[in-house]
Amino acid sequence: MSTKDALLVGRGMPALVLRLAILVVGVAIVVVPLREGVTVGTLVVLLPAVLASVYAPASPAPAGVVVVAAALAALPDGDPLRVEVLVLIPLVHLFHVTCGIAGAIPTTGRVHLRALRAPASRFLLVQGVMAVVVLLAAWLPTGRNAPLVEAVALVGLAGVALVTVWLQRVK
Repeated sequence: MSTKDALLVGRGMPALVLRLAILVVGVAIVVVPLREGVTVGTLVVLLPAVLASVYAPASPAPAGVVVVAAALAALPDGDPLRVEVLVLIPLVHLFHVTCGIAGAIPTTGRVHLRALRAPASRFLLVQGVMAVVVLLAAWLPTGRNAPLVEAVALVGLAGVALVTVWLQRVK
């Protein structure tokens, strides 16, 4: 290993910055359902789960935040592609990624910014794919589909599942 590739001990940002990022993104996740008028579930379940995630990002609390945020986004009537839902997608993903990184680093530790390049690029890639999926979903018809189209879609979905299982067994 050359000296230019080595990380200097003591450099980088404190791990508490990641906890602060979890708090900021978590508060944003709490604000979205509140703006839609969902107060009880947000304040009773989601807010304590966000605070628990800040304290213990490697606990099951972040998974609870993801599940509760998805449930609260599904509760109100309206378009499934409304702005609130589209805002929650990157927020929840960023919350998940940040909790994953913060859970692997001790509270008193430090993380170098170069260590965040790979997670950041994966985050952007996933969000790009999600943007394409959302555009595709917005393009699809909202009315009743012909039975033939639904049958072809189900067969295609089953084929994707079989190919996935087969690829997993080949390894």
